[in-house]
Amino acid sequence: MYLKADGTEVWLKSSLRVPYLSISGVIDSSYCYGEIRARLCSAYKMLSGIACDDVFVVKELEGSSLLLFCAQANKNCALILLGKFYGRGNRQKPHVLESLVQAIVNSTDEIGREAGATLHFEVVQPELAMRAD
Repeated sequence: MYLKADGTEVWLKSSLRVPYLSISGVIDSSYCYGEIRARLCSAYKMLSGIACDDVFVVKELEGSSLLLFCAQANKNCALILLGKFYGRGNRQKPHVLESLVQAIVNSTDEIGREAGATLHFEVVQPELAMRAD
């Protein structure tokens, strides 16, 4: 994670101002992080340079947003919704929140299966990623 000026932690770092929603938690597994990382690397495309540690593209969502999974060697993790989510391509659809929750639940289950771990998410926090050099 990166620290903002006020001391709070931020997962992503970007050269642009990018809104995102972070759902932070922990990876619960008897496997070491190296094993979990290897499993995630074989299942997902890995991005580099946009976060403090490992970032995996879990899903491209409708509405030009990405669902990312960030993980650290200490088994802290976050599921990140990067960009804006409109749900099923319709900005006027009344069930956008339900669609987002379902995408998160499905992705959490999928990531857990791929990693051989249980994910426990605890904190939801909207953020704005910015370069902190």
